[in-house]
Amino acid sequence: MKQMYTDCYCTQLRRASSNFTKVYDEALRPQGLRITQFSMLRGLARLGEATLTALADELALDRTTMSRSVKLLIDAGWVDFSAGEEDAREKILKLSERGKKKLQDATPAWSKAQAKVEKHMRGQVKSTTNRSLIEALEALRIIAE
Repeated sequence: MKQMYTDCYCTQLRRASSNFTKVYDEALRPQGLRITQFSMLRGLARLGEATLTALADELALDRTTMSRSVKLLIDAGWVDFSAGEEDAREKILKLSERGKKKLQDATPAWSKAQAKVEKHMRGQVKSTTNRSLIEALEALRIIAE
């Protein structure tokens, strides 16, 4: 079914986000990952180690959703956790060696999806650099802060 055009920025961004997710999920499927899982692995790689709250903040995801998703990464052996020093109930998350390998192996598939998005956006965005698109998306992210 063809979607109707709307001039609502929020609706259009939600539609675009859903379709972007499909592009990345499709590219990462042979690696056994979804883009949300790949993003969590990348986030942990950037942070080194993090609490669930810190990782949720880094990825702008709901903490409850993050908790379920991280459990899948732990069960897969891609993320290790230990008890927090100040609060033993708090988990400190860190990429395992298997997680680092999974991230390394999946990065080329992610790069192909990234290139597909950039190629498509060249006709829509005046600048052809991916930095312009990232800056525009970042400007939209901080609108609610």
